[in-house]
Amino acid sequence: MKKIFDKFIIALAPMAGVTDFAFRKICADFGADMVVTEMISLKAIENRNFKTEKMLREEANAIRCCQLFGHDIKSIKKAFETKLFDQFDMIDFNCGCPAPKIVKNGDGSAMMRNIEKTREIISALVKYSKKPVSVKFRLGIDGVNNYIEFAKMCEECGVKFLTLHARTREQGYTGEVDKNAYLELIKNVKIPVFWSGDIKTKDDVEYAKAIGCCGVMIGRAAMGNPEIFSYLKDENPPYDKKHAIMTHFELLKTYFHTEKTLVAYFKKHLLWYVKAIKNATETKVKILEFTTLKQLETFIDTI
Repeated sequence: MKKIFDKFIIALAPMAGVTDFAFRKICADFGADMVVTEMISLKAIENRNFKTEKMLREEANAIRCCQLFGHDIKSIKKAFETKLFDQFDMIDFNCGCPAPKIVKNGDGSAMMRNIEKTREIISALVKYSKKPVSVKFRLGIDGVNNYIEFAKMCEECGVKFLTLHARTREQGYTGEVDKNAYLELIKNVKIPVFWSGDIKTKDDVEYAKAIGCCGVMIGRAAMGNPEIFSYLKDENPPYDKKHAIMTHFELLKTYFHTEKTLVAYFKKHLLWYVKAIKNATETKVKILEFTTLKQLETFIDTI
């Protein structure tokens, strides 16, 4: 872990439907020190699901982290009998996703409901993974803020670092993060702590650094805005927004096998990319009407 934490880390947070391999690569180009995959289902890996395995493609020149979710120890053991994680430097375990379908299935934030049961799962993950394991979680769920107790359990299991998103499951992404929670967590554990949630400015980064965080994870602020990493690190961006869009699009052409799925998927990224441009509302309406690669290519040329 010394290799990873020999400096303050500015990372791309895991986001379902956002942090595809191409976007991870682009964010790394713009200076992200670490990139994290979308949530990957352990059960799907156990079943050798083709679409899930494709999500593990990795080309980023950064610390590579794969985020997993699930609650079945057999799935964990089977998943790590494969070589699918060889290209990653570490494994993150999701105990914070607030999405109803994830929580209903007993995953994500639901893992915070029964700390002792989750202890068994995280212990198995640490046992079977050949990589360092981290855990991402929230303040709590069902009105119970048990993040300190939960964090201590993770530490006892051999987890190497923690990432706190200081909102409850019920808050989702509304309101503000509880800044004091990061301070309390750092006081109560000995392993490194990442700050996740509402990091947008250099002042946010400096505050997280000042209170003792080992790094920050940039999530929603990076959507359509990979250059935020160059900005936060006071580095010159390697290329402009248009080049980023073109690179993202061209890389995804090697990932999706049909025009329909590529167009449908990339349109949402394009909506994020253009949100800050002049006449953005009119532009978004136009993008939503695209149905072909040719329309996307022609539009990108005009940016």
